[in-house]
Parts: sequence; C-alpha cells; structure tokens
Amino acid sequence: MPRPSLYDILYGNFAGGLDLNTVSETDQVILSVLDNMQRILNCRAGTLAHLPDYGLPDMTAILQGMPASAHQLMSTLSAVLLKYEPRLQRIAVVMLDQHAPGELRYAIDAELKDIGLVALRHGVYARGQGVDPPPQTSAVP
Repeated sequence: MPRPSLYDILYGNFAGGLDLNTVSETDQVILSVLDNMQRILNCRAGTLAHLPDYGLPDMTAILQGMPASAHQLMSTLSAVLLKYEPRLQRIAVVMLDQHAPGELRYAIDAELKDIGLVALRHGVYARGQGVDPPPQTSAVP
C-alpha cells in the first residue's frame, strides 16, 4: 500500500497543520496526494530549474483563449499530475460551468493506486493580467 510522501513524513503534518498521526493510513495517503497535487498546481512551470515542466504554464494565455483552450488545459493538467504524482493511477479533468468572468473551474477525478477514486474540485481565478489567488484544491467524498 502507498504511504504518505517523504515530505509529509518529515514535517509530520499535512498542509493546514493536520497531524499525520491523527488520520487513518488510507486517509494519510489521500491527504498526502492532495497536498502534492496542490503543490504541483500552485507552481508555475519553469520555477524549478532542474524540473522545468513541473507545475502549470502561465494561465493567462489559457484563460484568454477560453473556451477554445479548455482541451489544452485538460491535457496539461493530466500530463503534469501523472508525471509528478506517482501514486496517481489515472485522472479525468472536466470543465465546470463558469460563474463569473475571469473564473475557470474544473473537477478532477483521480484514481489512486491501491486506494481507488477521489473526486476533487479545483478552480483558477484570474484578475487583471495574472492569475490570483492560487488555485484551491479540496476532496469531495
């Protein structure tokens, strides 16, 4: 069975300060994957010199090209997450309805190796020329 990441084990907690030992082993893995996915999705590609494709590209161009660029976004998300989160078996990205101008919302159904399906809701909100605030990720039971 997969385990929490070395990062989570060394820190002893998950994002938000939740102690590693207060949740079941299965939930530890799920929370660890969610934290890692959030780190990946909050990082701009090119930030890490030794991993130039780690993270997402500048979202401004994708947001300006919506809805035509939706497929590009979906394939980019899938490729980056599957490459840098090895506990993912497969993912499906679905675009959700936009509720406000400059807002991009999508859902990710992620299947974890040896655990199963975890549904996520994720959004990117653009203001002005850039993307702000960083994406938010949460698990949906």
